[in-house]
Amino acid sequence: MNNRIKVTHSLLSAQSVRELLEGYHFETEIISCEFLTRGLNDSYVITTQNAKYIFRVYRHNWRSESDILFELDALNWLKVQGLLVSAPLKSKDGIFAVGILAPEGKRYGVLFTYSPGDRPEINEENCRILGRSLAELHHKSSSLVSSQERSFDLDINHLLAEPVSILLPLFIRYLDSNQIHTFNEIVTNLEDTIRESTLEYGFCHGDFHNFNMHLNNQQLEVFDFDCCGFGYRAYDIAVFWWNLKNNYRTVEKTCWDAFLNGYLSQRNMSEEDIRSLPHFISVRRIWLLGTMLKNEDVWGRNWINSTNFSHFLKDLEQDREL
Repeated sequence: MNNRIKVTHSLLSAQSVRELLEGYHFETEIISCEFLTRGLNDSYVITTQNAKYIFRVYRHNWRSESDILFELDALNWLKVQGLLVSAPLKSKDGIFAVGILAPEGKRYGVLFTYSPGDRPEINEENCRILGRSLAELHHKSSSLVSSQERSFDLDINHLLAEPVSILLPLFIRYLDSNQIHTFNEIVTNLEDTIRESTLEYGFCHGDFHNFNMHLNNQQLEVFDFDCCGFGYRAYDIAVFWWNLKNNYRTVEKTCWDAFLNGYLSQRNMSEEDIRSLPHFISVRRIWLLGTMLKNEDVWGRNWINSTNFSHFLKDLEQDREL
C-alpha cells in the first residue's frame, strides 16, 4: 500500500515565515509575525518597533518566477514614477522573490512595504479619489517596460476564452440546453464586440477595487498587483463598476458616476472605450468564475450547483441591459 500523500496547497506557519525573515534587513527588531489571509496567495503581517510589512507567499503553479518578477518590476517602476504603491523589498542576498521549498513544490515569498490607512469606504468623495488614482496609474505606466516575461495578457484569450473552456463542461452538467445556448450567445457577442472595437491597450492593475487599497489622510496607496498585466484599460476601469454592482448596489449609480468622472478629470477615454465598459463587467464575471473553478482548493466545491450557475447567468443577462 502506497501511503505517500500529495499536497495541493500548504500553509506555512507564522514561525516558519519568521525564520525566513532572518534573510532580510530590518531597521528594528521584529515584534510579531501573524498570518493575515489565505487566498490565491498567503499573506502575513510583520510588525517591528517602528513599521509594518507584508510577506506574501505565492501559490505553487499559480505564478511562475518570471510572472512574479514582472509584477515586481511594475511596482518598482510605478514607485519611481511617484505613485503610492506597496513596493517589494530585497533580501540580504539582493533578490526580491525568495524560493521556498514547500511540500507541494517550489513557492516564492516576497516582502512588501505596508500600505498605511484603511480600506476606503465607498462614497462619492472617495470614489472620485479612486478614479483619479487609476487614471494616474494608467498615465504613469504608459511607458513601463520589463525584461521579465508575463505568461498572460489581460486580453480576450485570458479573460474570456480560457475561463469559458473551464465553465462549459460544468454548465453542460448543471444547466439546461436553453441556458447553455444563452451563455454561448453572450460569449460570442462579447468576443465579437470587443474584437471589432478599437480599445486602448496598456498596463493594468487587473483587480482595482477598494479591497486592494488603503486610504490614509486622503492619500490612496494601492497593493495586490498579482493580476496585473498589459491589456484592455477599459477592463481595468470596469472592474471597479463590477465591484459596486456586487457589493454596493444601493450606491452603485452615484459612486460609479463619481469614479468615472474622477478618472475622466485626469485622463481621456475614447467613445469606444466608454461604450465597452458594460461588456467588460460581464467579462470580469466570467473570468472570476473560471478562476474560482480552476482553484477549487481555495473556495471548495459546495457552491458548485445549478442554483448558483443560474444566478450567474441571470447577472450576465442583466449586464446586457446596461
